[in-house]
Amino acid sequence: MKRSPLVLTVIAGILVFLVILVLYLPASWFAGALPAQLRCNDLGGSLWQGECNGLSYQGSNLGDATWNLSLGRAFSGRVAGDVAVRGNAVNLNADLDTNFSGVGELRNLKANLVMDPALLPLLPAQQRGILAADLARVEVGAGGALSAVEGSLELRDFRQAGPQPMDLGSYQVVFDGAKSANSTVVGKVRDLGGPFIVDATVTLNPERSYVVQGYITGRTAEAERTVRELTLGATPDTSGRSSFSFEGTY
Repeated sequence: MKRSPLVLTVIAGILVFLVILVLYLPASWFAGALPAQLRCNDLGGSLWQGECNGLSYQGSNLGDATWNLSLGRAFSGRVAGDVAVRGNAVNLNADLDTNFSGVGELRNLKANLVMDPALLPLLPAQQRGILAADLARVEVGAGGALSAVEGSLELRDFRQAGPQPMDLGSYQVVFDGAKSANSTVVGKVRDLGGPFIVDATVTLNPERSYVVQGYITGRTAEAERTVRELTLGATPDTSGRSSFSFEGTY
């Protein structure tokens, strides 16, 4: 049975419309799909190349976000492209290649976070500093657990604010990108100057917990008194170092 020219024209028009719709899906259509903690004042552009002006997390304004994603990779079940956030407290850009559940890789991740509760109320009220990330590769597993990290994190000019201000120093964590047999990620922690000498490791576990353990020494008498308080008066070793350990979840 022959189809009439009108029917063929209608079918072709529908197909063209669907292609254009997929290519230019408005980002604003997906505002309701954002996680409950995220809010966006103004979504513009398309699902593949768009922007979010006034991005906030748990009520804290992060700035403006942009993204460029590959439509072709989406058809193969991947979210691939680059994302960026620009704000007063947060600046971040990264390339990503993950599945729709977030499992995959982040590459060339560079970020700066100003630790100031006046800019980000969700941060600790009495601590200040600048957190900088320069990570060549981050592998993310199921549930957000990290399975490999390559690059460095730095905490600069860390200090205690409030009625008893205190300089806490600057620190660096370096990850070599290696994978361990027990699926942990281990980074080397050292100080970059300040009142304390620190030589430690941080271990990220598959269940999204972490352990930091190593040695700390005060560079001044006042700093050493603080070490004694932190370590509950534990006796230093023969080189004057005091062991410490703390843990948590991420």
